[in-house]
Amino acid sequence: MKLDVHELYKSQNIRLPSPGQCIYCGNAETKLRDEHVIPYALAANTMILEKSCCETCQNIIQRYEQEVLKKQLGIFRTQVDAPSRSRKKDRITHVDLQFVEVDDAGQFMRDLGSRSISVDELPLAVHLWQSPMPRRLRSPLTPEQEQGKPWSFADRDGVNALCSKVREETGANHVAYESGQVSRLHYLRSLAKTAHAFTAARYGLDAFEPYLLDLILCRSDDVAEFVGDDPFDPPTNDTDGQTLQIFLGEPMGGEEQGLIAARFQLYPTLGSPAHLVVVGKAKIDIQRRLAGEI
Repeated sequence: MKLDVHELYKSQNIRLPSPGQCIYCGNAETKLRDEHVIPYALAANTMILEKSCCETCQNIIQRYEQEVLKKQLGIFRTQVDAPSRSRKKDRITHVDLQFVEVDDAGQFMRDLGSRSISVDELPLAVHLWQSPMPRRLRSPLTPEQEQGKPWSFADRDGVNALCSKVREETGANHVAYESGQVSRLHYLRSLAKTAHAFTAARYGLDAFEPYLLDLILCRSDDVAEFVGDDPFDPPTNDTDGQTLQIFLGEPMGGEEQGLIAARFQLYPTLGSPAHLVVVGKAKIDIQRRLAGEI
């Protein structure tokens, strides 16, 4: 697999020429808009595929992508000063957290009320989704196994300090709060969109038969067929200073040959899941295209 590393805090601006049609529906007879291959809210203008998305497809994609970027990752993005189209004075400054007392097994005992916490004082936390490999690359699993589960990173020292303060105020023994939730379907659908756009930008639409269009345009909800995680070690473990790693190439696993997959990991230093998306069937020699021979 070929590695692309992006340091999202650094100013990058890769602009790629228009394919002459919408990369999602294929419409070439309508007005096309520039497409942020990696969403602006994560990478600003890091990679733009010019005139490559029609208004209809853009409206469909924005509905679920904004759910992920604003509701799921919004507070985290504020904490790490990720790109935003909002003016700084309009950004969120406080978060209302609901605290509860739990028993030794972590079960709810009583409500301790909510408190408004400054974003500057809020422990760093990010919530993603952890999945098995895409079904196309593995043996069948039980429905429960196939669903995967939420994945979270949290600053444990900060969480403990915040909960200790509430314990002192309320006399509770064990204190907990919920710092965020993940919509599995919205999140995995967003991964499919980014993987398809990245492959189209890097290889061109002529290089593959796309598998993800029904997922991207909300005509299918079966995300597990093509979207999951990579259980194998990445081509490189050197993640210092990297905020996004993207690998593009042929995946390991499954009986089908000649597939193209995108593997990407957001903030790999946090130990976040390495997502693997089967993008489509190659129409060209992937290794030669990677080498720039075709």
